[in-house]
Amino acid sequence: MSAGEVSGDVAGARLVRELRLRRSDVSLFGLGGPRMAEAGVEILRDTNALGTVGISESFRVVPGLARAFASLRRRVVAAPPDAAVLIANDIFHVILGRWLRSRGVPTLSYFPPQVWIWRSLARVFARSFDEILTSFPDEERVWRSAGASTTFVGHYLGDLLRPATDDERHRARAALGLSPGPVVAVLPGSRRVEVRRLAPVLLEAARLLGERDGSIRFLLPVADPRFAPEIAAEVARHGLTDVVVNAPSSHDALRAADLALLASGTASLEAALIGTPMVITYRVALLTTGVVRSAIALGLMDSDTVGLPNLVLGRRVIPERIQRQATGADVAAAAAGLLGDSALLSEQRQALAEVSRLLFAGGSDARAAEAVLAVAEGRPAPVPAVGGVVATEEGNGR
Repeated sequence: MSAGEVSGDVAGARLVRELRLRRSDVSLFGLGGPRMAEAGVEILRDTNALGTVGISESFRVVPGLARAFASLRRRVVAAPPDAAVLIANDIFHVILGRWLRSRGVPTLSYFPPQVWIWRSLARVFARSFDEILTSFPDEERVWRSAGASTTFVGHYLGDLLRPATDDERHRARAALGLSPGPVVAVLPGSRRVEVRRLAPVLLEAARLLGERDGSIRFLLPVADPRFAPEIAAEVARHGLTDVVVNAPSSHDALRAADLALLASGTASLEAALIGTPMVITYRVALLTTGVVRSAIALGLMDSDTVGLPNLVLGRRVIPERIQRQATGADVAAAAAGLLGDSALLSEQRQALAEVSRLLFAGGSDARAAEAVLAVAEGRPAPVPAVGGVVATEEGNGR
């Protein structure tokens, strides 16, 4: 198994637990983080800090990825596994998958290369994997069209999260010791480069919102404990120590919040499924921006939309502030517009309910585990009926 960032480590650990429920004798090794290790994977190298988004951003992690590849290569050559599961981490796993297949190792992609970025290269990338486990309806269609063998498993977050009710929101606030008043969650990402680029932006937006309304309280979960000192320093620098409450998890923060200010990525999907309105922000290096704009001009990419909820819905429902618009002032203005208009908040919540419907397959982790074991055991991949749900030919059913 191989994962290269916090979200992949989470998904990998969930998959491992399902595999062990089905085969207690399964032996697992690979690349990942502490969650996968705790679930029972022998971790050859911790790769949680090696996930990146962008092109020039990837250069800094090449030495770490090369060392990880070398560790995995030695182990695979010495004792070839029955199957390999590669989780997210697009380009690294396209290369690793091609090498594993050349060694005769059946290879599955779980959370495969994102089709809204790599759609034009889908046929090339598909040759790196024997089976692709898809979580989004659109990527299911793209990979099938590219000739890949696919299994729609849905997204585990679609099983785990549901829109928070008013009672759940009140209970979440009480558990965090929040007094009545507006609550805004701030989630600056799970990768180091995200935290460094976006924490100052989001906390500046929080400071400006606080100047408008002194009753606002901010919830700040930290995705990786390694980032806690850096984020705490930013909170203090922006004079927010007295109005920021540390939340134990992103889910707790999002259930309690009226609005979220967050980095594009898994957190935006979590907010969508919990039904929390949001403003999405993101920044990448200038080289990456130039490549994206060129790809759009050439028709290789549809748009520069980055928010997963917007991509899943196929329309821009959530405000996005990216690149030059990713400033504290711009994010604060978008947030203030939502907080000051209950109709806009309600409209966004209604749209977010559709995200839950599109990503729900029922027992996503179980579906993924069954598909992995089928490949490892050399038998046809089943389409398990979990909770009365069966995937349709189009990859999305109830």
